Amino acid sequence: MSITIIAVTRAGARLAERLAPELNAVARVPAKFAGEAIIATPYMASLSDEVRYWWGRSRALALIMASGIAVRTIVPLISHKTTDPAVVCLDEAGRFVIPLIGGHQAGANDLARRIAALTGGQAAITTASDTQGFPALDMIGRNKGWRIAGDSALTHTMACLVNGDLIGCWVEPDLPDARGWMENHLAPCPNIEFVNTAADLMDARYAAALLVTHHQINDLWKKLRAKSVRYLPPVLVVGIGCRRGVSVDELYDALRTTLADAGLDERCVGALATAEIKADEPGLIALANRLAIPLHVVSTAELAALDATKFSRSAATVHFDLPGVAEPCAVIVSGGPLLVPKRAFPRCTIATTLAEHGTLRGTRHMGAHGSTRIGTDSHGSIVSHPAPNREHPSHPRQSVVPSRQTIPYPDQPSGVLTLVSIGPGDPQHLTFAAREALRRAEIVAGYRVYIDLALPLLQPHQEVLVTPAMGDEAGRARHAIELARAGRRVALISSGDIGIYAMAAPVFEALRDDGWTGDDPVVEVIPGISAFQALAARLGAPVSHDFCVISLSDLLTPWEVIERRLRAVAQADFVVTLYNPRSRGRDWQLDAALRILRTHRPPTTPVAFGRNVSRADEHVILTTLAAADPLDADMFTVVLVGNSQSYMLGERMATPRGYTARAQSEANRSEAFPASNQTPREYPIVLTDTSRLSAIVIGGGAVGERKVRGLLEVGASVRLVSPTATPQLAAWAEAGRITWDQRAYTQGDLAGALLAFAATSDRSVNARIARDAAVAGILCNVADAPGEGRFHVPAVHRSGGVTIAVSSGGAAPARAAALRDAIAQWLGQSLNVEGHR
Repeated sequence: MSITIIAVTRAGARLAERLAPELNAVARVPAKFAGEAIIATPYMASLSDEVRYWWGRSRALALIMASGIAVRTIVPLISHKTTDPAVVCLDEAGRFVIPLIGGHQAGANDLARRIAALTGGQAAITTASDTQGFPALDMIGRNKGWRIAGDSALTHTMACLVNGDLIGCWVEPDLPDARGWMENHLAPCPNIEFVNTAADLMDARYAAALLVTHHQINDLWKKLRAKSVRYLPPVLVVGIGCRRGVSVDELYDALRTTLADAGLDERCVGALATAEIKADEPGLIALANRLAIPLHVVSTAELAALDATKFSRSAATVHFDLPGVAEPCAVIVSGGPLLVPKRAFPRCTIATTLAEHGTLRGTRHMGAHGSTRIGTDSHGSIVSHPAPNREHPSHPRQSVVPSRQTIPYPDQPSGVLTLVSIGPGDPQHLTFAAREALRRAEIVAGYRVYIDLALPLLQPHQEVLVTPAMGDEAGRARHAIELARAGRRVALISSGDIGIYAMAAPVFEALRDDGWTGDDPVVEVIPGISAFQALAARLGAPVSHDFCVISLSDLLTPWEVIERRLRAVAQADFVVTLYNPRSRGRDWQLDAALRILRTHRPPTTPVAFGRNVSRADEHVILTTLAAADPLDADMFTVVLVGNSQSYMLGERMATPRGYTARAQSEANRSEAFPASNQTPREYPIVLTDTSRLSAIVIGGGAVGERKVRGLLEVGASVRLVSPTATPQLAAWAEAGRITWDQRAYTQGDLAGALLAFAATSDRSVNARIARDAAVAGILCNVADAPGEGRFHVPAVHRSGGVTIAVSSGGAAPARAAALRDAIAQWLGQSLNVEGHR
C-alpha cells in the first residue's frame, strides 16, 4: 500500500505534484486541473467517491483541502483505529498539516511531520501524549511484535497518562529485557510507578495499570481490565513433533491443552519449531497459518550435534538418531529455557520454551527474515524470490545456524481458502475478521455484485476474479480450491453470511468429492451478518422467538419438499423468513407460500418485504399477511412473516419472547384467534364450506363420539387418535367415514388440522393437546376444561330453516342444552316446527 494525495483546487494540484515524488505517493487531482500537475492522475468522480475508492487501497491519505470538507468526507468511512488508514489534512500552501485520524497506530503524526518538513509548514499535532512528550501506549513494543489484549482499557489508560493520574506498571519477572524496554519508554512519564507483583495493581491509588506477561492471569485480569492495558509479547516458542498425517485440529488442541495446563497465554506464542524431517508436514504448516506465526525448521545436522541426555527420551532417538524433536527444536529456536517439558499426545508431542532476552532469535512477529518467499508467476508456475529483510535497525538478525530454514506466515505455499462473509452491503456491517481476511488475501473471488461491494476494501496488488453471473457456484468453488491448492491465499466472498444459501456449501461439497482431509488446502469460514438479520434489525425485534429460514427457490429443492416445510412451520407458529421469493422465471411460489401461512395465521400478522437492506437503494415495506402482495418482492428481497403473537409498533415489528398473555400482544391478535381470557365477541362465528374442514379428535370415549358425530353431520374430514374407541367410532372407521390412528396422542398429531378436539379421559393429556394447539396456531376445543380451549361447540337445534345455538362459553354445557330445548319447544308450539338436534 502507498500514500495517496488528493487535491480539490488548482493550487492544491500543484502542491500534490510537488509532494508526490518526495513521499513516493500517488497524486490525484480534479480532471479540470490536470494541466497544472503533469505527473498527477486526474479524477472525474466526486470527491467522496474518490476518497472512498482509495480508503482501502492506501496506508495513508493526504487531503489538500479545507479541514471541514475533509472531515465530512471521511466520517462515513471511519471504522476502527486498527484498520483505518492514516489521514492528514493540509491547506493548499502547506502551512498547516493536521493529522485527522490514525495519529499513532497508522502513522498520521509522523506523516504530518514529514509533509511539514517538505513544505516549510507546521505539523499541528493534537495528540495529547505527543504534545506533552509522552510515549504512545499503543506503540510500545510494536516493533518487537507485542500485541495489546483486545479488551484492554487503552483509551482510559492513555487519558490517565496525559492527565497526570498515577499509573502502576508490572512486568513479568521472567522478562527482564521487557522490563528494561518499559522503563526506557516510560522514563518521560513522572506518573508511572513500577510494582513488584501484579496484585499490587489492585491498589486504589492506581487510576490505571500496565501489565506485560506471557502467563494467564484470568482471575486478576477480570478485576483489572476496566482500568488496564495488557501487553502480549510473542516470547513463547512451541516445539512440535508429530506422526505423518496428523491433522491441524489435533495439533491445535494439543498445543492449547499444553499451554492452558501450564498457565501460559496462547496469544504469546511467537513461533513454532520442528525438525527438518517434518518440514513438509501439512498439519504443521496449517497450524502456523492458523496462528499467523512462523514455523521454524531445525536442520538434522544441528539437532544431531546436541547431547541427547539433556532432553526427554524420544522416539526420534531410536528411529532417526536425534536427541528428540519438540524439546531440542524449541530450545534451539528460542535460545531460552524450557518452560514446559515434552508432553506426549496420541499423535504428537509438545514442548514450550521462553525466548532468550524476551525476543525470538532470527524471527519477527508474523514472519521471518532472510527466508524464501514462495509465489506464482503470471503463468501459474511456482517461483521463489528472496524475501525482503525488514529487520528493525536496532535489532539486527541473529543467525543461530545458517542451515536453519524458516517457513513464514503468510508467505508459505500451504494454500489457504477463506470463505468471507461481507454482510448485507453496508461496509459498517463488515466484521474485523472479514476485513483482515480480505487484507491478507492474494486473490479475491466472487460474483460481480459482491466484488463491487468489497471493492473499496481491496488493494491494488490483489488479484480479483469476477464471476459475471450467478449459476455456476460449483465451478466457482472448484476454481477457488484449485488456486488455494497451488499455494495461493484465496478469499471467496459472498454477501450476508456465506454459510446461508451461499458459497460455503458448494465449497465443502467439492472438498468432500475430492476426499479432502482437512489440510490441503486450509479452509477458514468467516461468519457475517445475514440479510434476514439486517432486515430484522431495521424492523426492531421480529425474531425474538423461535424462527426459521426457508428458500422458495425450487432450482435445487423440489417444490413438494418446500411446501411440506412451509406447512410444518406454519402449523408450528414459527416466525419465518423467505429467501429467493420471486424471480422472472419463478413468479408463483411466494403467492403459494403466503396462502399456506394464511391458513394458520391471523390476517393481521405483520409481514415485511426488505429489498437490498443496508445498501443505498434499500426499500422496506411493512404490511399484513392479508394485504401482502407478491409483486413487492424480487430476488433481492427477503420476506419476513411474524407468528401469531407478532405485532406492529408504529413502523416497527416485534415478536414477544414467549406466549405469556400480555395486554399489548393480546390487543394485536386476530379476532379469529381469541384468547381464553378475552371477553367473548358479540357475534358468533359460523363455519362455511365445512366439506373442506379437517379436524382431529383425540379420545375414543363417549365424548369423543359426540364430537365426531357432529363433525360428520357437517361433512368435515375427521381423524381419530385413540388406543380404544366406542363401537360406533370403530364402525365409522371400518366404513371409511373417519380415519383412526389406534394409538396414544403424540406431539405432531395436530399437523394438518384446522380444528382439534381434546376429549380423552386423562386431564394431563388434554392440557398438553391444548398447549400444542396454541403453539401451532390451531383452534382447539377441550372437553374437560373449556377455559383452556380457543373455541366452544354450542348446543344446536336445526329445523324448518331455523337454527338455534346456545352457548355458555363452555362453562355450563348442560344448562345451555336445557335452554336450547326450551327455546326449541316454544318455537315448535308457536311456529308448528317439530324436532330438534
